[in-house]
Amino acid sequence: MQRYPFLRFATTVLRVVGWIVLVAGVIGFIAFGIYTGGVMGAFTAVAGVIGSFLAWLFLLATRELFYLLIQVEENTRNTAERITITEKSS
Repeated sequence: MQRYPFLRFATTVLRVVGWIVLVAGVIGFIAFGIYTGGVMGAFTAVAGVIGSFLAWLFLLATRELFYLLIQVEENTRNTAERITITEKSS
């Protein structure tokens, strides 16, 4: 039985949203920079691409944190079961 199915679902959602943010952000900010033109447009495009990358990185890091929490719970449960079995056999 899988425990915490919502966390597993949330990791999938975070991956999809992260990639959407990255792709849409890069394309959108580059297009906006070209539309705006000049030095300010170039600055906006570069800053937007960096911001999109950082948002993507944050979303994927959050996804990995959820995986870490799931694994900590599984390891804690397994350890508690082993201790219980050891105590009963003693």
